[in-house]
Amino acid sequence: MNSLIPHPVSPFSLTGLTIWLGALATLAILSFLFRENRLYRFAEHTLLGLGIGFGVATTITDILIPKWWAPLSEGWQQRHWGAIGVGLAEIILGLALYGLYHKKTVWLSRAVLGLVMGAGAGMAFKGEINDKLPQIIASFKSPYVPASQTTMFNNTPSNIVFIIVMLSVLSYFFFSADQQRPTLRVSSRIGRIFLMLTFGIFFSNAIMTRMSVFIERIWFLLTEWLRIGVP
Repeated sequence: MNSLIPHPVSPFSLTGLTIWLGALATLAILSFLFRENRLYRFAEHTLLGLGIGFGVATTITDILIPKWWAPLSEGWQQRHWGAIGVGLAEIILGLALYGLYHKKTVWLSRAVLGLVMGAGAGMAFKGEINDKLPQIIASFKSPYVPASQTTMFNNTPSNIVFIIVMLSVLSYFFFSADQQRPTLRVSSRIGRIFLMLTFGIFFSNAIMTRMSVFIERIWFLLTEWLRIGVP
């Protein structure tokens, strides 16, 4: 019975202060469940401010210093003109982005943004090919698997079901032919059912993830802050 008596942690120690701040922030965020209030908005703005500050600090320590300043300074010491030129070009292009705030120099920012978007599109296209190509290759499964090669995930029934589901879903997005044809109409309806099942699974996974976070916060409040059930 004594183990159920709350023993709050003293906020005057470093560990206690951390726990109390975490508990108060958690309660402030959870207060939104009743209605939006000033306490919730204060916690929200504090979280956004901390996130922006952390992002700026991470940008300086993980990007600017190791990937720009260190190569530039090393190239300057070794008189490596290629590294110096790249470093100076990077700072010029970066400063050109601030031309957006003046009418006469806005074209500089547009040129840099166009360059960044073009490079980003190329990298994204390459990433999509590298990520999706193995999935496309893995989609070509044989409907028959010999007994010697049968595994839990590679067997004849599973491959047949996989092929039926894949073709049904693809037929749902096949708009070059009339969807009212009997074969295409039936397969597209089956594909729509499988799509709804898939979206439902994704939605339930998202709900379970948020419920896990909620349960972890409640457990934190009960055990680490109020010390309920903790000797």
